[in-house]
Amino acid sequence: MNFISERVGYEATDEGLTVRIKASKASDLKKLNLMKAWVIAWGISGGLIGSALFLNYPADLKLYLLIFLAFWAYFLFKITRAYYFRKYGIETIFLNGDQLMLRKDIHGKPGKQVFFRLKEKNAFRHLDKNDKGSWFYDSFWIDSGGNCGFGKPGSEYRFGIQLEKTEAQQLVKLLNKQIQITP
Repeated sequence: MNFISERVGYEATDEGLTVRIKASKASDLKKLNLMKAWVIAWGISGGLIGSALFLNYPADLKLYLLIFLAFWAYFLFKITRAYYFRKYGIETIFLNGDQLMLRKDIHGKPGKQVFFRLKEKNAFRHLDKNDKGSWFYDSFWIDSGGNCGFGKPGSEYRFGIQLEKTEAQQLVKLLNKQIQITP
């Protein structure tokens, strides 16, 4: 395997090009520990609020608590998934001929595969922080988006979560070279 950086590695074979992008780097340990503390605190706070369902409160208050806990559970799921992806996740990109496969693997378990026909898409490109919506994908607790993408501006498919500018540019250059498109 060849490496572009600490997080990005690739392997070219007769079958195609496989790129693997780690979700975080070794220097992100402090952020991961803060995220873990947040997951634990969020879980405890929801448990404490949920315990009010077993107390003698009016039915309308219990209904409010149930609705609140539904939102709480959704966000607990989202942050837990983001934590595990950041800790154990890898984005996998596979190019074979005119077909592209993207997948997010967590702890060695393959994620859902998304396939694209390359002839129907624009060249890969680095998405600058000034692009619409890029500020959202710059936070550590988001497990979607990315600094690379393809497709029409504004509706592109993103990958390469929080890659440095140089990493993203080198990755885009590698992918475009593989499909022989000059951006």
